[in-house]
This record gives sequence, C-alpha cells and structure tokens, in this order.
Amino acid sequence: MKDVRKDKNFLYTQSSMGTFMQCPLKFRYRYFEGLYGSDDDSLKESFEKGSRFHLLAERYFKEIDTEGEYIQDGDLKELFYKLKEKYPLETNCRYLSEYDIRERSEKIRLMARYDLIISRPNNRIQIVDFKTNKKRLSQESIEDSLQTKIYLYLLKENFKYVFENIRKIKNIEMVYYQTEYSEENFVVKYDDESHEKNKSFLTKTLENIESFDFMGYEKTQVNHCKVCEFKIFCWKNKKSVDDSLYL
Repeated sequence: MKDVRKDKNFLYTQSSMGTFMQCPLKFRYRYFEGLYGSDDDSLKESFEKGSRFHLLAERYFKEIDTEGEYIQDGDLKELFYKLKEKYPLETNCRYLSEYDIRERSEKIRLMARYDLIISRPNNRIQIVDFKTNKKRLSQESIEDSLQTKIYLYLLKENFKYVFENIRKIKNIEMVYYQTEYSEENFVVKYDDESHEKNKSFLTKTLENIESFDFMGYEKTQVNHCKVCEFKIFCWKNKKSVDDSLYL
C-alpha cells in the first residue's frame, strides 16, 4: 500500500477530494491500495455518450474536422449541433479546450482539466463545463459544488500564466452547459471575496486529507454504503460497519 500524500508529484483533483469528502475509506481503497470496484452497467452507456460528446466539443473548439465517422449517432449529432448554435466560433475570442491547470504551492497541490475556457473581449474569462447527464442541475447545487470552487480558484490563481497578455481580470465566471437542457445555462460569478473563501476551504480540506488517520478510521453506517462500489472490501475488512449494509 502506497501513501500518495508522501508523493510530492501527486496532485489532488476534484475526483480525489470529492472521494475523500464522501468517504475516507473509499479514498484509501482507491488512492492508497489501487482498488477499483465493479462498474455499474447502467452507467456505461451514459459515460460513453459523454466521452464522445466531449471529444466532439474538443475537436470543434480546436477547429479540427468534426464530420463523418465522428457523428454517426443521431442523438449525439443533435446535441453537438445545439452546442455549435450556443457557442459559435468567434474570431475575437480565444478557446482553450481540454486544458489543464496545475498548482504546486506549499499548502495546495491541485489540478483540474477544463472542458473549455473562453477568453472574450474586455478581459472577460468564461469557464464552460459540459454536463451530459439527464439530471437537471440547480443554481444552488452548482454554486456550492466542489468543482466550482476548484475550477474558479485555480484559474484565478494562475490566469496570468494562462493568458500572458492579460494582467488584470475584472470578470471571471463559470457556466454549466447541460446538453439535455441546452436552453438553460447556470452561471456562477466570481469576485475577490469568493476567491478568499474558496482558498480557505480548499486549504483546510487538503490539510485534513494530509493529516488524516486512514488506518485508524472506522466506518459507520451511512446510506451511500449500500450502493458503493467498494462495499465488498468494507465487508471483508469490516470493523464497525453494520452487516445490514450488504443485504
């Protein structure tokens, strides 16, 4: 078992931080022991469709051919054409698709891959995240989401390295674009006060992970356990986990 926290090249992500916040045991199984639970067949089709859409979006914003074999699925083609209507390529904008931003500071080791970052006129920077699932988002949920905090924080901290010709940003915002509900956009505005709150939250969360006693942690019963892909491992190594979770 390898403690990834001792590897200074290991960068936390939305996924790894979210896993810890959901369940420290789940974090240990995945990132210390390298275990992965069985895939949920009901999610495979949705995941594959999402992957194809993201590939199409990446090729479109990088101005690579998106016709022919890449759009054989009728539903996927319709979603893609709606995306092009919503975000036509403009000559006065700069598009960064599938773009990585990393930070290795004393207290924060973090990275994120952005579906899309758009640099618009007048120093306006827009993060666009594509959601292909059918469950509707809400303004409240996206404003409080870990992804929103991480993506806005990282871009604000590193924008001068991403956009060398921009020294001051007056407006940063994050947009969640749902392919199934393309008429709806959820937007989160950003400012210095929000940035300091996000920085404090991320710092404290990462400090908690770095100092957490994973080996001494004993799981108690929670609703998520019944559908967790790692429940078989908890059952084999159970301490305080109720047998009823696995029935």
